[in-house]
Amino acid sequence: MPAKQQLDKLSWQWTETVQPEAVTREHVELAYRIGLDPCQRNICRRNCKGNPNCLIGLGEKEWLCDIDEDKWHEIEDPNLERRQKDSFVGLKNLGATCYVNTFLQVWFHNRSFRRALYKWQPLQLCALSSAHNQSGSSSSSETLTPTCICSHLQLLFALLQFTNRRYIDPSGLVNCLGLDAALQQDAQEFSKLFMSLLEETLSQQTQPDVRNIIQQQFCGQYAYVTRCNNCGNGSERPSKFYELDLNIKGHRELKECLGEFLQDEHLEGSNQYLCDCCKTKQNATRRIQLLSLPPVLNIQLLRFIFDRQTGTKKKLNSFIQFPEVLDMTPYLPKEDLDTIYELTAVLIHRGPTAYSGHYVAHIREEGVWHKFNDEEVERIEGRNLKLGSEDDLQDSGVKLGKRPKNIKGFHASKNAYMLVYKRKTPETQPDTSQVDVISEATLPAYLQALIKQDRQQFEDWAMDMTNMREKSIANGKARHEEVTRLYLMLPPKPGETYEWLRSDWLKHWLNTNNSTPCKPIDNSDLRCCHGNLDPDKIQDVKRVTQEAAAVLLSKYGGGPSLTANNLCLKCVREQCHLMRLKTNLNEDSKFVAGATKSKLDPGSPGFWLGKSSLRNWRKKVLQREEQNESRQDDPSQPDDKEGQADESAIEEIFNGELLCPHNNLSTNETLRKLVSIEVWQRLRRYFPDAPEFDQDQQMCQICRAQEEEEQQENNLRILMATDQKTALSQLFNDRHRPSWDKKDMMEVYAISRPFVEQWREFVRQPLKVSPQNAVNNSMLLCHHDKFIFETGYMDELAQNMYALVWPHEWVFISKNFQVDFTIRIHQKVESLENGQMQTLISEPESCVECIAARHSQANLERKEYSGARIYIRKIAMELTSAGPALVEDDQKGASEGLSKDTDPDFFQVNGAKRLKTSSDCESVRRSSRHRKVRGEKEVIVSSTNTLKELKIKVMHAFSVAPFDQTLVLRGLQLADNAATLSSLGVEPECVITLKVDMPLTEDPLVMDEIYRASNVPEEGFKGTGLLGSGL
Repeated sequence: MPAKQQLDKLSWQWTETVQPEAVTREHVELAYRIGLDPCQRNICRRNCKGNPNCLIGLGEKEWLCDIDEDKWHEIEDPNLERRQKDSFVGLKNLGATCYVNTFLQVWFHNRSFRRALYKWQPLQLCALSSAHNQSGSSSSSETLTPTCICSHLQLLFALLQFTNRRYIDPSGLVNCLGLDAALQQDAQEFSKLFMSLLEETLSQQTQPDVRNIIQQQFCGQYAYVTRCNNCGNGSERPSKFYELDLNIKGHRELKECLGEFLQDEHLEGSNQYLCDCCKTKQNATRRIQLLSLPPVLNIQLLRFIFDRQTGTKKKLNSFIQFPEVLDMTPYLPKEDLDTIYELTAVLIHRGPTAYSGHYVAHIREEGVWHKFNDEEVERIEGRNLKLGSEDDLQDSGVKLGKRPKNIKGFHASKNAYMLVYKRKTPETQPDTSQVDVISEATLPAYLQALIKQDRQQFEDWAMDMTNMREKSIANGKARHEEVTRLYLMLPPKPGETYEWLRSDWLKHWLNTNNSTPCKPIDNSDLRCCHGNLDPDKIQDVKRVTQEAAAVLLSKYGGGPSLTANNLCLKCVREQCHLMRLKTNLNEDSKFVAGATKSKLDPGSPGFWLGKSSLRNWRKKVLQREEQNESRQDDPSQPDDKEGQADESAIEEIFNGELLCPHNNLSTNETLRKLVSIEVWQRLRRYFPDAPEFDQDQQMCQICRAQEEEEQQENNLRILMATDQKTALSQLFNDRHRPSWDKKDMMEVYAISRPFVEQWREFVRQPLKVSPQNAVNNSMLLCHHDKFIFETGYMDELAQNMYALVWPHEWVFISKNFQVDFTIRIHQKVESLENGQMQTLISEPESCVECIAARHSQANLERKEYSGARIYIRKIAMELTSAGPALVEDDQKGASEGLSKDTDPDFFQVNGAKRLKTSSDCESVRRSSRHRKVRGEKEVIVSSTNTLKELKIKVMHAFSVAPFDQTLVLRGLQLADNAATLSSLGVEPECVITLKVDMPLTEDPLVMDEIYRASNVPEEGFKGTGLLGSGL
């Protein structure tokens, strides 16, 4: 099939020989491409937009072949959610509850703990059972539902063991605990609080193996031993522990962490020990002595540390090596055969910071390691624990240490935060926890009933999903048959009646799946102004049989119908006229362009033609044709000739730019060009009403007289500006200006600064800026008609409001300009016994009341501000060692500006160029705008912002975490994070020095996590059930 451009040309090629009024039905069908051959399948690779008979490539390919049943539904096989045989069950992540799921899996796989929890009974059930036993009636415990933390945990464990689901929902327990599922909490704190709550709850049970299960499984004992170095006497304070909290900072191996935990602490100096035997304070040593270890040894690696200065947590991403078999014999006072422990679980936190990331658990069950990742439970092939894959997911934005070498029997991880070791059972003694099998029949009756109820709910859900799948498949097959049948009906045969349908709707119909309804057919925008099919929209439609169109319209609705009777003869004739016009325009455009390249020969007759009209005459012709077509389509539109009197309408007229406001030839000779008579005649055929000016036409005399008057006025302005510049040259050039520290300044006059600036603009550009006539000094007086500024002092506001002029300058100003108020400032000399005293006096006098009010308002604005700018300047680390004095000098240099020869990131102190002040030279008005330098960024703050909030903004600007920032203002370090900027002396436009304590982290995700954590105060588990009763 030819390309679209070729099809367009072939469809309208007949217009070269046919006049618009001679267009027939045959020509109309050629324009609508009725006779084009339809494309053949396997030959046409994609749909031909220019061929309305091409029905290939609309999306029919998949319908004309066999379709798999899985295509007809979007519902996954419910059996994929069914638990596989001999597999473990996952826990659903409710948003940010992965830290809860990891601990629940670890506790579930402790069979002794699980078995004891199954024996737990609610207090009301115990009382109910006792009453029923006394009365001899049966118990109704099968209707019991979980209402407390223990009952929810009991049901959760039962479902983890006996459910037929792939994963279960722990929302019952999470809601009972009152946890926010969208907030990730401290996992180690959760473990401690939950175990404490369980111990309190289980202590009220009557069965000893249930009441004491926490102590039996997890509780060990150590003593704080303090021994006097003088007499050797010591004291011991025993204490229970459920976890060993080990510091990992600066350590590489677990044994080093244990060694630091148990090492001696020397009590000396002000921290001496008061010995009972010596009766005085003595040097002593203090240490922790392990006394007994529990069957399950939980070791918390303190990977998350608290920064007291910033109030946020950091994560230590250092590698720790730990063994599979842990021998605790060296850490106990006496040898014990039960001190060998095997690694049974490793809890992992993946993520660079303490405020985000993901928690997973690696648990060994019956010698095989499994990874529990919320809903997904993966069996780790082989006997080795693969922690490297978890560490590889660590964010690359954080600098990490080197991974230790792999040693047999050891593992290393930079993300492990808890290790669970279980006491190894001697070979001669069987492990009763592994031998006793927990069967469903041994569970309480109400748990069995809840398990059966859960199974039935899952089976009912699976059955519903299966039925929905089968229904979707049946509907899909029916649609397959229907679409195939209708598509084969679409191509019309020669002589068969046809209709037009949208191409995009056919594509939508053929590419819509079974579950998505197909939209109605909308042919409304395909119609022309005559209500027929627009020939310009032929690339958007397809020609189909009338029978197929009727079926589709009846099924999906829409319209209107466009049949063979809707081929528009008027549109084809208009298009024919336009195409013939374009052909003539191309020929005339080539002639005009060639004839106007060079100037006419001297003496040759010609006509004046506007340059703009010469450039755009072809465009004007086409625009006029479009306006005529739209006017024919809508006769209610106004005629453009009615507005020709308007100036803008004149410019739209061909050659109208040569008309002056008096309808004569314009005096602006740059707008026109002399063209030959042949060129003008060709253009005149298109624009018969265009204004005509031959080469002998005289220009408008009225316009000439006006231009002469304007020229005279301009000459007067230039002369006025020259005279004023000569008389006030020093004021214009801002040189040798009056200054309060000049000894010879006895008398000056104040003049408004806006007048001076506007007068200078007039002198610079007298033809563009209007001359100044009056000096408005009333703005310098208060409502008391007094001078509102202090004499002898020029602050920033005063410099912006008025300038000082010499007496001879004031004489010229007062003669040549209208002055509303004269403000004279002079020195009064009084003779005293010890000399003379000079006093500055203004006429009118300065208003003390208004000046004091203005200063008071300025001080208030410096302390109470909103949306003000301050500047943060980062300095190099080498400069910070010079002390506060250097930083203070840097601040002064920053506020005054830097030399062009000075590197702005490294401030020069000794030998730096000092900026000139008013005492060194003549008074110069400087810009009040702060000059930013390299290494400095702008921050918008308010006086009520705290220092912590400022550090967060600095973090966004420099990618420096708040806890790595040291901010210095005027030589003093800003340290109180809770203090407001106003109380710390931070004012608008001030410069604060930033010292970076650690290497920057450029990771935007890490910065965003720190930002969110800094904005939300840590409340931990406040308000949850972990801090209350679990009954």
